Amino acid sequence: MGRKLLLRTTKSITLTPEGETFLSYARKIVETKDQAVLSLQQSSKSMLHIGASSIPSGYLLPEIIAGFKKKYPEMHFSIWQGSSDEIAELLLSDSVDIAFTGKDISSPLCESLKVCPDHLMLVTPATEEYKKLKESRAKISEILKYPMILRSNGSGTQFVASKLLEGLGIKKSDLNVIAQTNDLESIQQMIVHGMGISICSRFSSQNLLDSDKVITYPLDNANMRHFSLHYMNIKKSHPTIKLFP
Repeated sequence: MGRKLLLRTTKSITLTPEGETFLSYARKIVETKDQAVLSLQQSSKSMLHIGASSIPSGYLLPEIIAGFKKKYPEMHFSIWQGSSDEIAELLLSDSVDIAFTGKDISSPLCESLKVCPDHLMLVTPATEEYKKLKESRAKISEILKYPMILRSNGSGTQFVASKLLEGLGIKKSDLNVIAQTNDLESIQQMIVHGMGISICSRFSSQNLLDSDKVITYPLDNANMRHFSLHYMNIKKSHPTIKLFP
């Protein structure tokens, strides 16, 4: 590779920063190989390859697939989860038949179908400090000065959140960003434990909304976000894709 990937001692082997970077690509290569093997093993069955970003994958797709499977029991599924940008790349490279994301795929090669709207909200811990902010009716712009946890780059939620912040005249460089991750459960737990605030999807925060662990604020124009199904134009007449909701 032309770079040192491993640090070896007599007692241990660890990755260099370059090794960490290469590891993420190596894992994708192995996952792609596994997907290819699975596809060949299932070649005698009807197989639909689906790519989904984190929220559709965890909160919407299971119910959709369960309903589809009841109607078409012979159908099998290969599902790849990643960021909205990663899933868009998989669709455009013909690695998946259908993409399910919270971010538009701007390409003349594919068509999109809106499935459902999503509402983004500002979620904060329910500590005394944040309760006082709520009671004082603090403005969203004031609350956004507190430690912030962001979704990773490439996330549809982060893309829309950035647009919302721009509408408030707030740049990412103005935020006090203390963590950035694509792990939805990790973001929830960091908020609950008082580490910081975040802009979250209603779907990913549903289990916290009725609890006293967090405080939520609606965000203007948040109803403009939609989750959509995308497929390539050349596959529009594919029998399985035509059947899929």
